[in-house]
Amino acid sequence: MRLITARTLLQYAEEHPDIRDELTRLIRILEVAAWTDANHLKETSPFPARPIGAKRVVFNIKGNRYRVICELRYASPPQGLQGVVLVHFVGTHAEYDRVDAETVKHP
Repeated sequence: MRLITARTLLQYAEEHPDIRDELTRLIRILEVAAWTDANHLKETSPFPARPIGAKRVVFNIKGNRYRVICELRYASPPQGLQGVVLVHFVGTHAEYDRVDAETVKHP
């Protein structure tokens, strides 16, 4: 997939070293993933993932202590289209509880 907002994850990792390894791993996974729909994502993602609506997903990171909300345009291999990922939120579980996962936008 094409990860448009990797910088968001990298900046958060710099500010929160305890999650750096997990966010670096998530970046690598997102960049090579070719998820075609939410079921495919849930079945193959190494991080627990929960779809929210048709285009968003919440990844639980580091034992559910952190959350990452992404908007996905799933891959469409028959048409040769690569998927796209846009990170809208990264934060602690408590911070996640204070946002609307369906509408939060990348700053």
